[in-house]
Amino acid sequence: MKKHLVIVFGMAAVVWGGGSARADVISVRADDWCPYNCVPDSDKPGYAIEAAREIFTKAGHSIDYKQMPWTRALADCRKGSIDAVLGTSTDESPDFIFPVESVGVSDNTVVVKKGSSWRYQGVSSLEALKIGLVQGYVYSGEIGSYLDGKIKGDVSKTNLSLVGGDSAIELNLKKLVAGRIDATIDSKPVLNYKIQSLGFSDKLDFAGTVDVSPIYLAFSPERPKSKEYAEIYAKGLAEMRSSGRLKQILERYSVQDWK
Repeated sequence: MKKHLVIVFGMAAVVWGGGSARADVISVRADDWCPYNCVPDSDKPGYAIEAAREIFTKAGHSIDYKQMPWTRALADCRKGSIDAVLGTSTDESPDFIFPVESVGVSDNTVVVKKGSSWRYQGVSSLEALKIGLVQGYVYSGEIGSYLDGKIKGDVSKTNLSLVGGDSAIELNLKKLVAGRIDATIDSKPVLNYKIQSLGFSDKLDFAGTVDVSPIYLAFSPERPKSKEYAEIYAKGLAEMRSSGRLKQILERYSVQDWK
């Protein structure tokens, strides 16, 4: 699956120990994709945000995180208006600069209403459903291949329903509970987190998970410091994993380490 986070870069002068150095203000932009990234300025902004803040703070920089639609984030990053997106894959953004360390894994998980007997049995089984998707997301693997042609064509003549905006996943889940769609597809950690926060655990069921793949904090091909940022992040994440700090952050979101 796609997905989700943007880093915009600025510069400020700071002083350490009597000497001066230049610190980057790394502004993060993303749509709502908990537990990777959640509500800005909250106690739990998302495990990927918390990790990024610690990593770049240690390197002398800071992060300014806000939310924005994913389609705009990708476009702005690609042209260099912002520095990075978090949650994308090498398939979705092959021209971006990728660290050697991923920030997690994503998948395609299908959710249906509680009581439904439908279960995923290959892409042909999806034809029986009206499926709610997020506009601008790239779905990978076998499900992605199935959806790709439909999304590029006349969606109104397909079994797909696309919604956009910062709360698109939540909207699809509400539409599913209301019976306006038969299923929605997203990464299981995101769906699980959102379903619990909405109080829908007794209303929805997971009906199949496929296409597990790594996701990354990937940097703009047009920004001169992208390779440096990618190296800082990869080194910092490896150190956090080794020290046990990453595990502490993940436990706050009930997420297990993906490696």
